[in-house]
Amino acid sequence: MKKTKLILVIVLISVVLLTCVGFLGYFGIKTMRRSHLRSEAREAFAKEDWKKAEKLLNEYVGLDPDSEEDFVRLAQVYRHFGNTGEEMHCWYKANTLNPLKPEYWDNYSECAMNARNFAHLYSALSRKLVFNAELTRKDMIRHLICAVMTNHESEAKKYYEIMLKKDSEAFRKDDLGRLAKYVVTFDKLSDAERSNFIREASQSDDPFVRLESILYRATTLPVSGEDALQQKEALLKQAAELNRFAATPFLIDFYYSHMAYGAVIATAEPYLADIENVLMSILYAESCVYSGHQEKLPPLIEHFRSLGEKYRTQTAYFESLYDFTQGNDNLAGHMREVGSAAQSDLANLMQLQVALNNDNMEKIVSILETIMTNPSLRDMRERARTAVRIYLGTKLQEKPELANDPGIIKLARLLPGHSIKDPLLVRIIVSDMRNRNVLTRQILEESLKSFPEDQFLLQAAAEFELFNGDPERCLDYVERFYALEKKERSTAFDFLHMLALELTGKIDEATKEYAALLDHTEMDREILYRYLRFCIEHERGKELSKMADRLDASDVPDLKALAPFFRAEALLLQEKKDEALSLLETAKTDYPEFAFRAANLFLKYDRLDQALSRYLALVDKDYSKQMVFANIAEVYLAKGMKAEAISYAKQVWEMDPEVGIGQFVYAKTLAANGQYQEAEKVLRIPNRKVELPDEVMNLWTDIMRHVIEKSIADQRYMQAEEQCKHLLIFAPEDAFAKENLEKARRRLGQKKDRAKSANAK
Repeated sequence: MKKTKLILVIVLISVVLLTCVGFLGYFGIKTMRRSHLRSEAREAFAKEDWKKAEKLLNEYVGLDPDSEEDFVRLAQVYRHFGNTGEEMHCWYKANTLNPLKPEYWDNYSECAMNARNFAHLYSALSRKLVFNAELTRKDMIRHLICAVMTNHESEAKKYYEIMLKKDSEAFRKDDLGRLAKYVVTFDKLSDAERSNFIREASQSDDPFVRLESILYRATTLPVSGEDALQQKEALLKQAAELNRFAATPFLIDFYYSHMAYGAVIATAEPYLADIENVLMSILYAESCVYSGHQEKLPPLIEHFRSLGEKYRTQTAYFESLYDFTQGNDNLAGHMREVGSAAQSDLANLMQLQVALNNDNMEKIVSILETIMTNPSLRDMRERARTAVRIYLGTKLQEKPELANDPGIIKLARLLPGHSIKDPLLVRIIVSDMRNRNVLTRQILEESLKSFPEDQFLLQAAAEFELFNGDPERCLDYVERFYALEKKERSTAFDFLHMLALELTGKIDEATKEYAALLDHTEMDREILYRYLRFCIEHERGKELSKMADRLDASDVPDLKALAPFFRAEALLLQEKKDEALSLLETAKTDYPEFAFRAANLFLKYDRLDQALSRYLALVDKDYSKQMVFANIAEVYLAKGMKAEAISYAKQVWEMDPEVGIGQFVYAKTLAANGQYQEAEKVLRIPNRKVELPDEVMNLWTDIMRHVIEKSIADQRYMQAEEQCKHLLIFAPEDAFAKENLEKARRRLGQKKDRAKSANAK
């Protein structure tokens, strides 16, 4: 028996020893591999073999993320390539690992500015301010600039005023300080003051200040005129020479937007050889297709494939581009991988082969139309024609009766191709540029010189001017359309005309235009509702009454039923509230827009039951459920029915937790029910200063006070301290937060003292 036990002990000891040896062997091999990789990486760095050093150093810091000196080496590698963005991240990591070396932070912040990564630097500087860290003068200046560039103007103005009192010399000492003053006070400067500053800044010795002055001049140039385009190109070239990393993408995008695909390739190739940029790679790849340089795609595909699964969608898109130019059968599979991620015209073109295989007539027509009319795809037309001819021949052989099918006829008309002067080509170019937000007044004017009576171009020009703040020009294009002979009235142009009249203050004329529009559309209900809102906004009581009379006299039941809504609004303008609401009580709830407006009026005037009945009637109608449910929650809350209010408010929030209305309504109902901790989580106010609407700020402040009180009562003083500091970010003078912050810190101190005393005993 003793012998058996002895044998078992020996076996167990052997197993343990073998296991230990295995572990030691594994970790020993891993350590040796890491050591070898480090030696290789540093040797490549010492020999200035930058590409190899970049690859090996990245591999090594992946294994040893605490290697401060190797992040410094990697930063220097990226500096060699001019990859300021990656260099910035390396200095940031080095600073995180060793904050006692101020040169790391200086290099990081300088790189962040030169990379124009204002969001990253703003976040880092804001965290320092939140934790009461003392910023240097230069960091405060950078914080101001980053705050403006990331749309935190109110915070920038606050700190600017503080600095102005404490250190006004900061804004006169150097060009960076003068730039900070310029961007913060921009809205108060005259055009002459702005021009003077930009002229002076363009001569600055500070490369960042000079770059910003160049980019500002480029973005403020007129959108039309050959001289302006040449001047913009020259400025962007100058910017790219000054700051390769940050400014070259602006130049590439400029060339792509103006279909200078050869210039895109020439500019992008050396840039992408050193700097990873997915968006620029896509513009480069598409330019290769447009300009017939498909042989440049395989190396790009291989490069992105080597980057791994993270870039699988981009790799599939580049593979699709190459398949499309070569007629490969893999196109359908690669396009399935891309899915809806690619939305360009070129992506749609690649669906042609897929559409032919799937017999999708509508898609075939749409894509072939684009190929035949887009000059950039000239080299692909014959292959597309051949594929479609084979498709048509097969279809008509199987079913001769399809010869009269509208889709077949359209395809047959497309096959011979179009003249370069065909208006359809111009429409597609204009439509594409509008979708990419690069349409200019010059392009529209030149297009209309060739096709002055083209309805699509006139409408595009009118919309461009209206939405770019020039309603007078919009009116000119609408009038040009109206002046065309034998043109039927267009609802789209009528709307544009009416909106432009309204924006130019010609309310009487806009009112007449609405009347004409209603006649033309035979009293369309949607337009009637727009007219109702127009009359309310501009207090056109007389027109409301007239329309009510007209609807009352109608023989169409659906129109007649809308009369009470117009009459009630006219009565409200006369301050006859009771009569108006009494009339609305008789109105039908079958018309969602009108019923919702009526419900809102009942809610406004505390007629809660009437409001609720109308909101509930809208639940199953084709109307915005989020708005309806939000208002139902508001009514239940006003009626003191908290459980019902929470039920509906939660549904609003669950529809889209990221949308402000859902967060606000749900948090409000939770707070009303005393569930303050849950309400705080729903609102999700960030731990940094952002702009909050007054009603959100008031609600959140109330919630935070209750949450802080609960934390203090539960003796969670550290949590209470953080909550007080959070509230003070948004309300620095809040007495409640200040008092409880001191209380929490005092109690924490007492707690530590008691712990020390207990340990001493």
